[in-house]
Amino acid sequence: MSKVDKKNPALHLTGGALSGMVACTALQPLDLIKTRLQQQRQDHLAFLKEAKSKGLKVSPQKSNIYSTVKDIIHSNGYSGLWRGTVPTIVRNVPGSAFYFFALSEIREILARTRGTWQPILNKSGSNGLPTAEHQRWENLFSGSAARGAVGYVMMPVTVVKVRYESNFYNYTSMSQAFKSIIKTDGVRGLFAGYGATFIRDAPFAGIYLFFYEGCKAWANDYAVSHNVPVANAVINMGSGVAAGMAATCTTQPFDMLKTRMQLKPMMYKNLIQSAKKVYMEEGLMGFFDGISVRLIRKPLNSAISWTIYEEVVRWYSRKDQLLKERL
Repeated sequence: MSKVDKKNPALHLTGGALSGMVACTALQPLDLIKTRLQQQRQDHLAFLKEAKSKGLKVSPQKSNIYSTVKDIIHSNGYSGLWRGTVPTIVRNVPGSAFYFFALSEIREILARTRGTWQPILNKSGSNGLPTAEHQRWENLFSGSAARGAVGYVMMPVTVVKVRYESNFYNYTSMSQAFKSIIKTDGVRGLFAGYGATFIRDAPFAGIYLFFYEGCKAWANDYAVSHNVPVANAVINMGSGVAAGMAATCTTQPFDMLKTRMQLKPMMYKNLIQSAKKVYMEEGLMGFFDGISVRLIRKPLNSAISWTIYEEVVRWYSRKDQLLKERL
C-alpha cells in the first residue's frame, strides 16, 4: 500500500465519484433496457397465465433489445433512454466513491494484519511480502466486503432507481417515489431485494477484483517480457472488460431475482420463494433473462470506472512525486 493510498482517503473518494459519474451517465440506456426486458418477460408471463385460464391462444413474446429501444424512443423520445439517470447518479456517484474508499481501507487493514496470519499459512515470500495467491484472495475478500457494505447503505436509492426505469410505475420525482414505496410497502420496501442484491454485488465485486488484478498483472508482465509498449489505460480497460464478463455471468441469476423482487415485492417476497417461482414458471433459462444487455453494460461500467479511478490515483501520484522532487 503506497503512501498515497494511506494518507489521502479523499483521493479515493474523488476518483470513485468521478468514475461513477462518467460510467453511470454514459451507460444508463443499457441499464434501462435491461430493466425493461426483465419487466416485459415478467408481464408477458402474467398475461399468458391469464389467457390460458380463459382458453385463449397467445403468440410468443418477441421482445428483444431492438424492439425495446424502439418502443422507448416511440413513447418518450431519445431522452427516454436516460430515464432514471437522476436516481442512478444519486446512487452511483456516492456509492462508487464510498466503494473505492472502503476498498482502500480494507486493503490497508489486511496489509497491516498480514504479518499475524501469513506465518500460520506458511506461504509468504522470502522477503515477507504477500505471494500472488495471497493478493488474489485478499482482493476477493476486499471487493466483496466493500461492495456488500456500500450496497446496504445505498439500497433505498437502488429500489427507487429500478422502479424509475420500469414503466410499471409512473413516478414524477424521487420524493414521490420514496413516499409511495413507504406508503405501500413500509420502510421495509426500500430494502426489497437486498438479499439478492448482496449475493449479486458482493461476489461480483470480489470476483471482478480477483480477475482484474490477475489480468492486469499478466498483461504488464507480458508487455515487459516481450518489450511491447502498451498504455496503462489500455491494460486497465482490457482487464476490466475480461473481469467484468466473468463476474457478470456468475452473478446474473441474482440480478434477475433482484429486479423482480424490487418491481413486484408482493409476488416475489424473498430470495428462496422468488427463485422457486422463476424456476417453476420459466425453467433455468429464466434466471438469465436480460443477460445479453448486462454482458455489454457491466464489463463496460466496471472497466470505465476502474480505468478512470486508477488514472486519477496515478495522476495524483505523479503530481505528488514532482512536488517532492522540487522540494
